[in-house]
Amino acid sequence: MSEIIDVIAPIIVSPKKRRSYYVFANLMFNLLDQHGIKYFAHSGTMLGAVRHQGFIPWDDDIDVMIPEEDSEKLQSLMQSIESYGIKFGQSKTIDSGLVQFVPFGEKILLGSKFFMGFDIFIGKKIIVDNEEVFHYKSDNFRRWFPKRYVSVNDAFPRKMYQFGPLRIFGMRDTTDYFNRSGFKLDEAIIGVHKGGAETAAAVIKILEEEKQYPLRDSTILQLESPWLPTDFYAPEYYKI
Repeated sequence: MSEIIDVIAPIIVSPKKRRSYYVFANLMFNLLDQHGIKYFAHSGTMLGAVRHQGFIPWDDDIDVMIPEEDSEKLQSLMQSIESYGIKFGQSKTIDSGLVQFVPFGEKILLGSKFFMGFDIFIGKKIIVDNEEVFHYKSDNFRRWFPKRYVSVNDAFPRKMYQFGPLRIFGMRDTTDYFNRSGFKLDEAIIGVHKGGAETAAAVIKILEEEKQYPLRDSTILQLESPWLPTDFYAPEYYKI
């Protein structure tokens, strides 16, 4: 039987790219803080913060949610974002419920040429089972992920989490959110975006043949995504 770490090696994000991701994440989190935008980690980023104390090793984007009430503050940030070496991805309007950011500045990329994304979901307050929750503002996302909502009381007051070399805000209590959304701490599935889907499918096939999927190996579940050492600066440093 193959060593699991060797099997999944092709999908683990390289230390060089991960370094750039942490630089990009640090810049985005600082800009959100500067604008008073109350983000909290969401989806795979929230799971990574709890299970890996950083990125899930094969995760290739960052997910956060903000309350809809902070939309105007986000709009203000969007007006100046390109001056920091960051542009918009395919989804670029608050009305859509998702604003995607992608870096192009060399001080962020540090020689990395791969795609990186920072997704900000707009959280709409609705009532579910007599409880106020944040759910996706997007009708499509609510339909695709009907159980991926978080109680307002579980999201706030926010909690700080170690995230690789960073400290970021996440949900106060992830228990119900994880249980409802299917995120697990004792097993892992491999989910990547389109660019890495073919490689991921090949890795999953090998793992399934060896009856090692979903991943339950404790070493993998605690694996910290490797990154090259780097320095972090205030947002003004990245202006172009």
